[in-house]
Amino acid sequence: MRAKHKHDYEAVPLPSSNISVRKVGKYRYAYHIGKGYRNAKGQPSSEQTGIGKVTEDGRLIPNDNYYAIFENRLPPAPRLEIDSIVNFGDFFLMDRIAKDIGLSRVLSNVYGSMGDEILMLAIYMALTGQALYRCDGWQRETLTGRDGKLSSQRCSRVLKSLDEPRRMEFFRAWASARQQHEYLAYDVTSVSSYSRGNELVEHGYNRDGEEMAQVNLGMYYGEESGLPIFYCTYKGSIVDKSHLPYMMQYNERLGIKEVCFVMDRGFFSERNIKWMAHKHRFIMGISNSLRLSKDIISKYGNEVISSRYDIGLSGANGMSIEDSRYDFRSKIHLFYSLDKLSDEGRIFKEKLAKWEEDLRNGKSINVAEEYFHISYGNETGTPVVTRNHAAIDEKLRNMGYFLMLTTDLKKTPSEVLQIYRKKDLIEKSFDELKNDLDMKRLRVHSDVAASGKMFISFIGLILRTYVHQKLQEYMDSKRPISMAQIFDELRMIKTVKTKGGMWLHNPLTKRQRIILEQFDITEECITTALNKYTGINPFFEE
Repeated sequence: MRAKHKHDYEAVPLPSSNISVRKVGKYRYAYHIGKGYRNAKGQPSSEQTGIGKVTEDGRLIPNDNYYAIFENRLPPAPRLEIDSIVNFGDFFLMDRIAKDIGLSRVLSNVYGSMGDEILMLAIYMALTGQALYRCDGWQRETLTGRDGKLSSQRCSRVLKSLDEPRRMEFFRAWASARQQHEYLAYDVTSVSSYSRGNELVEHGYNRDGEEMAQVNLGMYYGEESGLPIFYCTYKGSIVDKSHLPYMMQYNERLGIKEVCFVMDRGFFSERNIKWMAHKHRFIMGISNSLRLSKDIISKYGNEVISSRYDIGLSGANGMSIEDSRYDFRSKIHLFYSLDKLSDEGRIFKEKLAKWEEDLRNGKSINVAEEYFHISYGNETGTPVVTRNHAAIDEKLRNMGYFLMLTTDLKKTPSEVLQIYRKKDLIEKSFDELKNDLDMKRLRVHSDVAASGKMFISFIGLILRTYVHQKLQEYMDSKRPISMAQIFDELRMIKTVKTKGGMWLHNPLTKRQRIILEQFDITEECITTALNKYTGINPFFEE
């Protein structure tokens, strides 16, 4: 598709016959004198057609009419002097998503003109995972339709302006925009930090197995929308179950009502479930090591194995048990899975073998000691290690089972399991936050900068999560493709700026079309966007 443009062609000699030259304003223009005729008054006249502008040295800068009249051919294609080639496709997708899901609007309403800078930094982090100080270099290589550049100094000022009151204003508006009325998953991860000046950084249980101080990050995730809704940070030494009531106190400020929270067994305690029962509906995992779980498995374990309890979901069996041991109505859902039994049994036996070897070499392993008898009867003092088969058998008897406690009394075991498994989305998001959004370590040293960077990463996580959601089936197809490869492919959709001010867009590949179709984006959408971003009509060749 060729758009209409005026082109400046190279100068040619001025034709020597059938030519008239007239001055119009400051310039002289040449006209071709065509066939003669008499006008309505009977006076001789002729057809005259403009063929271009006459230069000071008497040459002609021709237009399209010159080539049609004197050379009987189409004018030559204009010579394109390339000014720059920049990336476009990956940024365009993220910018389009931010508009489609209402993220751009919420940021603009809360932060005004700075909302666009926040979004730009979030898109940059989502696409590259690089440190923020490199953003201005990325902007020079990317068509964003924005004039301002985010220097390292400007990034610092943006981070420092993201204070808690305005973050909470954003979270409330974002939660309202996502209209979460059903289920919110809640989970916690830890982010390691080199900083010694951040008051939240403390040593605690590190989920990545690192011997570093950390900040804990709790997050709400909409199971219906599949998107992150809210997060808060707290001291790295505080355990998850202790912080749960404090996290839930944000709900009133966020306007979150009439939802059911979904949490794993790490949050289970009698104090927490009693507190939750009087505030919100919930579904919570229960550890098999608790006396409650052992009693339920002992009483109903043989029964739930029966085929009559097959719930038709991933080969699992399930049954619900009315429970009144606490001061509120609840159900305990007991599940059994042969796949879980096989996996747990294999992993436990591998650990037993490793523990046994380590204990014989004199290492102290607290978690392993209940499964072994250890004595030092010989003269050398070498430990004699034998297995405690009674403890091992009890452990194996409880494998394959998993339990959940819920105050959502109308849900069947199958529905509860489906809801609970969606919680896995939040764990995948934590992986992306750490590994793909430059949040594996907090390298900033002030509380304000760390809080600002966390917020930018959260916005980027919303965008990446939406992309993952839309492309999950395609990414898991016969030829699996990673998120990084998706962005690399879209980054190859480039624009070319020429001295004449035109923009060229390379044709979409088959893979690019397939990816963009998942977001209802066509090639026409991209050409329209180019027109808006550049302020001129793009020039295309089919």
